[in-house]
Amino acid sequence: MASAVAQNALYAVGPFNGWDAKAPLAFEYSDGVFSLSINFSDNRDFKMSTVSGASSSGNGWSEFDSGALKPVGSASLGTWIDIEYNHSGNIQAPEQAVLTVQVDLAAMKMRFVRDASAEWSGTLPVLHIDTEGFEPVTSKDVYLNATYWLDPLGQSSVEAFGSETHPLPLQIRGRGNYTWTGFSKKPYRLKLGSKAALLGMNKSKHFVLLAHADDTVGFMRNTLGFASSEQIGLAWTPAQQPVEVVLNGDYIGLYFLTENIRVDKDRVNITEQLDMATEDVDGGWLVEIDNYDNDPHVTVYEGSYPVWFTYKSPEELSAEQSAYLTGAMQGVQDAIDAADYAAFSNLVDTETLARYYIAQEMMNDYESFHGSCYLFRQRGAGERWQFGPVWDFGSALFTSGNDNFIYDGIYHQVWIGAVCRTFPEFLNTVRNLWSTFLNHGGPEAVVDSARGMARRITAAAAADYRRWPAYGNSDEEAAAQVAFDRFESKVKWLKTHWGDNSVEDFAAPHLDIRAAGGLLYIVSPDSRIITATAIDGRCMQLRLQPGLNTFSSLAPGVYIINHRKIII
Repeated sequence: MASAVAQNALYAVGPFNGWDAKAPLAFEYSDGVFSLSINFSDNRDFKMSTVSGASSSGNGWSEFDSGALKPVGSASLGTWIDIEYNHSGNIQAPEQAVLTVQVDLAAMKMRFVRDASAEWSGTLPVLHIDTEGFEPVTSKDVYLNATYWLDPLGQSSVEAFGSETHPLPLQIRGRGNYTWTGFSKKPYRLKLGSKAALLGMNKSKHFVLLAHADDTVGFMRNTLGFASSEQIGLAWTPAQQPVEVVLNGDYIGLYFLTENIRVDKDRVNITEQLDMATEDVDGGWLVEIDNYDNDPHVTVYEGSYPVWFTYKSPEELSAEQSAYLTGAMQGVQDAIDAADYAAFSNLVDTETLARYYIAQEMMNDYESFHGSCYLFRQRGAGERWQFGPVWDFGSALFTSGNDNFIYDGIYHQVWIGAVCRTFPEFLNTVRNLWSTFLNHGGPEAVVDSARGMARRITAAAAADYRRWPAYGNSDEEAAAQVAFDRFESKVKWLKTHWGDNSVEDFAAPHLDIRAAGGLLYIVSPDSRIITATAIDGRCMQLRLQPGLNTFSSLAPGVYIINHRKIII
């Protein structure tokens, strides 16, 4: 390989310019890298050189070839490879597509990246991430240093963060289990350099990019699951926002930027154990019923089935903490085995468990109490374990199981089957909450919220399918409708077992909704959460308290609120 030679220009010729060495296309130069977007759709051959043939009296090829460059070996998409001065033969692009050729002459390297701007839909904000040295993200354990910038693409409701010329620092690594190993479209974990309210979510350094590569029902599984959690009234539900992502210059599709589960005043709001002193072991705790035994955990047996409780906070345990957590989980198991509801309800917040369980049943999530099932406990002698937050609905809304309870499915569901069969008091709590949920139009509000999301991501889902044709959603409307039909089918089945006292169009006689002077006014008889869906599909959750509620945060426009059209 020839040594690097300082150059201030780079040119390309090929079918795109009629192979005219006297009129080559010039690369653009920025931050040490030459870049040129070329359409290789019809022909992948081209040549590049540091010398133009424009000043030649002949055809220009002698001059052009004097500075011709070629890769050492075959060029692949996205990977930097060595180049050398060599005029023999053509360079062949790795794909018949619009690609950007990038060349670092100081390092004598080149690579091809997709022309991402030609691939994203243009209907959602775009998150650009570049790792240091454009190193690929291959580890779930080791963060790579990177930069990011969020382009709102002209959406007035979205705040820009950083820019192409002034990106912001972050770290990125892989995440997930099967979703990490089973798909080319990978999920990622992000750690920002400083807290940011990305896409309108609460300020934090910590977010995840969920790929949902296995969600072939319109990306609606988590969308409906999270909406179910919000409507049923769990304390905190992770926020998510759709975004298209460009990683190291490569458009990688539609993702959902999501608040990950962690101890935080805006997420799981408990007091962390700051040391390992014996007197602090009662809380706070954040643990997960896990179906992988490779993470740090304690084990309790439900019959012969080992239940792995992976501890998330604290992340490391003293002997006293380990003994406390094991004893606490064993205490719950003992209360169930003894059919002692007083003891069980003294340890577990049964109303929260009932809310969590109803959300999982509506979603027909056959892995809901099997893995990714979180529990937390606040510090204090009188505190109880609470189920939640909800998280992974990747195993929800499949065709089978709509005519049975989730704990009668194919996977072992920890505790919930025994609780439902053993404690009629718990089922009474479930039925009472279910009745209130139906009377407040909960299932309808869940689907309304999800329909808004489906409309919002329609074009991006199509772009994602073009990028990942092996899986995805080529027809977002049709795919999402499958999810809605399955959700409504399970709700209908649950009504036959838990009761059906829902009131048709309950909102009209019970909510006074009006807009004036740019403000939205809603008079509500009770506490509830409703959804305001903008005409462009954006959804906003409105938390109501009894009496008059005033909202000033909605931009002017047309909204559907509890089945009514409201103009602000």
